[in-house]
Amino acid sequence: MDKHLIIFIKKPPPEALEEHHLENYLHEIQHVASITSKVNASKHVYFDKHIENDSFFDDKIFQKKIHKGTHSKQQLSDALKESFGQWAKKVVFMCSDDRNISRTDIEIVFKKLDSYDFVILPELSAGISVFGTTFFDNQILNYFPCDKKDDLLDIIIMLKSEKIKYCILS
Repeated sequence: MDKHLIIFIKKPPPEALEEHHLENYLHEIQHVASITSKVNASKHVYFDKHIENDSFFDDKIFQKKIHKGTHSKQQLSDALKESFGQWAKKVVFMCSDDRNISRTDIEIVFKKLDSYDFVILPELSAGISVFGTTFFDNQILNYFPCDKKDDLLDIIIMLKSEKIKYCILS
């Protein structure tokens, strides 16, 4: 399939040992599994240290993998390289911790990749919820995981300077 959806499962925070936080974490994971299961793409779910054999991500729908690298930039780089190495023409990336994302959001990012080389769906808190790309460029990954306020702006400046056709969704 020439469309790949990469999903990074975030580790539960240390406070997840408390029942209330663990419930929230599991709801996030369940939400992501639910909205992505019907997206028309090859789905790749990346875990940190071991693959969770849970009922959220069906083995028939999702390919489960373990990160090779230890740093988020390296993990993202490896995942993107693998997808483009499998002849993907469009790759969409998302993390498991944003409950505001919908299946429609993901499908819009894929659709926009028909006209743009890079598509960004920003987080409400200034980071990036989802992005899509039609190419691999390690330079873009210098600004991930987008945890600083200026990272999104820096990505836009870099895309403009490289004359890459991009789109930012609201």
